[in-house]
Amino acid sequence: MFDLAGKVVVIPGASGGIGREVARYLVDCGCDVALGYHSNEAPARAVLEHANASGRRASLTRVDTTDVDGARRWVEGIVSDFGHVDVLASCTGAHLPEGFSLFARQDPATWRAIIDGQLLSFIYLCRPIIEHMLERKAGRVIALGSDGGKVGESGTAVANAGNAGLIGFARSLAREVGRSGITANVVCPGPIEGPTLDALRAQGDTGARIVEEMIRRVPMKRLGRASDVAATMAFLASDAAAYITGQALSVSGGLVMS
Repeated sequence: MFDLAGKVVVIPGASGGIGREVARYLVDCGCDVALGYHSNEAPARAVLEHANASGRRASLTRVDTTDVDGARRWVEGIVSDFGHVDVLASCTGAHLPEGFSLFARQDPATWRAIIDGQLLSFIYLCRPIIEHMLERKAGRVIALGSDGGKVGESGTAVANAGNAGLIGFARSLAREVGRSGITANVVCPGPIEGPTLDALRAQGDTGARIVEEMIRRVPMKRLGRASDVAATMAFLASDAAAYITGQALSVSGGLVMS
């Protein structure tokens, strides 16, 4: 693990399958953590308890990061309570109410919420955090995206529009703030074991075949794990990644090589 002792990390989306693993991993690397969740408190609270048991400073807040004012209030409260912020490790993402669904069959009423959750929530959080980091002339900004934002993916067209937006936003941000010692990157997982793929398998033989096809296409012949993503986030938060910025790093076992 990376030595991140004393770093204060803001982790929205800490109740999700990947988000909770990222949060636990960063705690184990020595970080103090400000955890945010939107609707599912129990997993994030378990991370809070793990942080407390590990002797880390930690907080847990219910926050709607798709609300620009709510996102700012949360960040300002964290700075006040913890004294500073070193890393934003955003694990927010969109809820897909229709699951994997072809674009022509999607309900247009769902699109705005998907873009809000996938893209705008990160932008809203970045504004107050970047203001703070510019004053300190240091910081790491990391977003959780998807390889779908690079190559496209059937059944998640609108979500992948948000993922592509994350990459473009992070790259522009990296150019603007690099001279102040701030980096901005996106971690792009491929297929990851967890509730989404479990639900796909549960759809019957068709779903199971889709998952098996995913595995067949991955050169390493396995699906990713949340811990693979967490380790990448920790690396980007570390001093070892001080010269890496504006990147969209695939964590996909070679499924996407760009």
